Amino acid sequence: MAQPTIPVDDSLEEVEGLIRMGGSSGVGTGRGARKNQKSYAELCLAELMDPKHRKRIMILSFVVVMLLLMAANDMGQAENGSKKVKQEEEEPTKITFVDPADLATNAPVIVIDESGSVVDVEPPPKEEKPKEEEPKEEKPKEEEPKEEKPKEEEPKQEEKPKPKRNDKIPLLEKDLETLPIDDTKRDELAEKYGKWGFWDGDAEIRPKDYLSKYPNSDIPGDDFPQDAWQTDAVYVNHFLNDADKLIDRAMEAIFEEYGHGKPLPPEELASRFHMFHWEKIDMANANEPPSEFSKRGARDIGGWTTKRSMDGLVRRLTHAMMTQDTFTVVLAGHSAAQGQGNHFRQSYAMQFHHIMKPIFERLGVKLITRNMSQGGLGTLQGGMGSRHIYGSEIDLFLWDSGMTENGVPHHIDLVLRQVLMSGNRVPVVWGGPFELLKLYHEECDADVGEWGNGYAGIPETVDEKQGETLPWAARNMKCVKEREDLCNENRYSSVCWIDREDGIKPEQGQRERPRGQVKWHPGWRPHQLMGRVLAFSVLEALEVAVNQWMGGTMTGQPLDDSYWHVTDYYENIRSKVMKMDPKLGKCPDIAENDSLPARLCSTPLNGRTQYTPRADYEGASLTTLVKPAPSGRAPKNELKALYDGPDMHIPAYDIPEGQVDVLSIVMGRRRQLRQRQRRRRLSSEPETHSKEEPAIATIVQQQDRQLDEIVPGEGWDIAMEPQGICDGSYDAVCSHDTKQECFLLGHHDGRGAIVGSEYAGWLVMTLPKVQKGLIVVKLQTWHTKDENPTTSRWKSVNNERKLMRSYNTPTLNNETFAFDYAIDGEITTLNTQEFLERKHNLQRVVETMTLLNDEDWKDEKDVEVAIRIRGTDDMVLGVSHVYWA
Repeated sequence: MAQPTIPVDDSLEEVEGLIRMGGSSGVGTGRGARKNQKSYAELCLAELMDPKHRKRIMILSFVVVMLLLMAANDMGQAENGSKKVKQEEEEPTKITFVDPADLATNAPVIVIDESGSVVDVEPPPKEEKPKEEEPKEEKPKEEEPKEEKPKEEEPKQEEKPKPKRNDKIPLLEKDLETLPIDDTKRDELAEKYGKWGFWDGDAEIRPKDYLSKYPNSDIPGDDFPQDAWQTDAVYVNHFLNDADKLIDRAMEAIFEEYGHGKPLPPEELASRFHMFHWEKIDMANANEPPSEFSKRGARDIGGWTTKRSMDGLVRRLTHAMMTQDTFTVVLAGHSAAQGQGNHFRQSYAMQFHHIMKPIFERLGVKLITRNMSQGGLGTLQGGMGSRHIYGSEIDLFLWDSGMTENGVPHHIDLVLRQVLMSGNRVPVVWGGPFELLKLYHEECDADVGEWGNGYAGIPETVDEKQGETLPWAARNMKCVKEREDLCNENRYSSVCWIDREDGIKPEQGQRERPRGQVKWHPGWRPHQLMGRVLAFSVLEALEVAVNQWMGGTMTGQPLDDSYWHVTDYYENIRSKVMKMDPKLGKCPDIAENDSLPARLCSTPLNGRTQYTPRADYEGASLTTLVKPAPSGRAPKNELKALYDGPDMHIPAYDIPEGQVDVLSIVMGRRRQLRQRQRRRRLSSEPETHSKEEPAIATIVQQQDRQLDEIVPGEGWDIAMEPQGICDGSYDAVCSHDTKQECFLLGHHDGRGAIVGSEYAGWLVMTLPKVQKGLIVVKLQTWHTKDENPTTSRWKSVNNERKLMRSYNTPTLNNETFAFDYAIDGEITTLNTQEFLERKHNLQRVVETMTLLNDEDWKDEKDVEVAIRIRGTDDMVLGVSHVYWA
């Protein structure tokens, strides 16, 4: 989609055209020329006095007046500084010039007479001058005690940095896994790299809440209040200046972390360039991605995108800064993307957040990063309900599930379409099959790309001794063939438990090392590098945004709407995705391959789940839809946390002395030296919702409405959902229950479900605002009896635990089994054969059944859905997801 032009530029070009034609109106002087042409001056005056230029003319007039006042002030100072020395009446022709600096000394006044001769005139005596000089002579005496008592000077030197701190600059919130640095180290880093020095001196008078009444906070430039910071040229200029320096030192710190700090010889500069380089391709003429991203490509650079897509990212970043809103990055992927084998905060999405959070904080933006990846799964089950499971406020969506969804492009297409069309924002999409990304870019104007791994800038490790000379971040990452053992042995740095000072011990025995440390899961260093690749790409986009802001406000504030407004931009992409030709792409294949309604490809879906992570942890839960039993009982997570306080510090996050600490360089100031906060939801906030859609956590259960022959059952439980606030964000704490066998790992992945046996009764749910007549459920037919303790306390045979769970549907009794579901009281019963035919296995652990697909549905109303099983002692049914539209 072509970028909108700035009207002022067009107008200035019109005026420039008049000037170049020497006053002609531009219609010529031959046949067809207009009669009674206006003069050149009249045309210029008419153009300049047009109302659309009124604001800029006022600004230019103000600038001219200020320049004139400054010039007049300078002339006045010159007259005062160059005083005439009064002479006797017989010397009226002498002109004298007095240097202001000479007035403070006894230096002679220089006088030039009319003939050009120089005459020295003694200045008038001033008795106070010697008194002013006396303290200067005594200064050395004050220094003598300092030399005699060097011991007393040491504490004074340690206190010197204190005056350098400006208390008006807010302190940044400390990182949960990083120890604070001392003041000496802080000052050394600030001296070498610089630090943030801007603050708002008029914060108290700034207007409040003037953006919320505009869609996406897209306030027109003329509607900004008078004292809004966006219109304050002094504020904006200083803010952008410090922002530019902050971005620059963050990028340089990342380079230095991997041994590419300046100065460098030419061959190393090439590695530095390629390490984070993004190829800009012409998508219209490209049939495949750059060679680095081909099937056998190394993917060792920064990534690829298009110019228009990078402009789209810059627009979103500028919008976040102009509105001081959130900027949300979401990763959806498989076990490698999740970071299995490593601590949760060692995963590359969290490493991106670790570095970028303080940068966004300085820019007035709240960064939210979510790792929504799930081990052993793809993205279909989450993507179908993207609006509520991944979140509706996504700015940058990362797809990384090629290992588990490589052969199902129709599933990937469905997921990415839902991400693009179902949220309040339309994100940039990085990752996915090239042919799909090209389709969205060319047919829907979507912003796309793909990121790499940055290995082009990693030096080889030859042996132990040579490896010790490499930067800590790059060590043992790329080993010569003869010494691959070095890369394998140093792959992971994670632990399950560290003994606590308070004596608390886990009830469950802890593993010696976490699960998932296998050859196809990268260790902490590759995750950190990929996090830096993502950080560097966003830093480059921020740099463009800041410089574009500087250039766009040369003639006045605020920044023109065309640079940062997003409402029309979003709507253009969203509407084109929904109206895409059904013959295009792979998504329509879901009808033939999976018996899913093809209209899912063009219909934004709602979703609830018991799987984790989920962006709105409470509101996106299936339990918000469940109607309680007559006793008031409803299924809930019964797991309890081992403790509520902070974890022990994990040494794996520490950077050795002498190595580059990017976070400390970026922060540039001391961090808050406060005690680590209570381990609960910290940085992530509940998802916001449009005015048309109520917050999903506030749905009121209609207990007074009775379905025909349907009463909510008493026996439904929640199984396999981890304890905690598992929303995929950096600061949220998950999986701290007493049954954990690797307590400190911290991952949010869980395959939770509401489960019940034949004795559980009906599971009744109220789905709000069904508009399109679509209801699909995801079932789990493989749960065991011990996961439904309310209806059965029985264990497996001889109470033996199975090493591997079976995800197959158990054998069902053809004569007695029945699956009942009801839509607003109308019950449908499926026997064994009908149930197995209607239930479709789309992917591993993804079983779905379409309960309603009514294309003639006209009303918008709440719909009650009920499910139960009968006549089987072998199945415990789980309901993990519900989707509807």
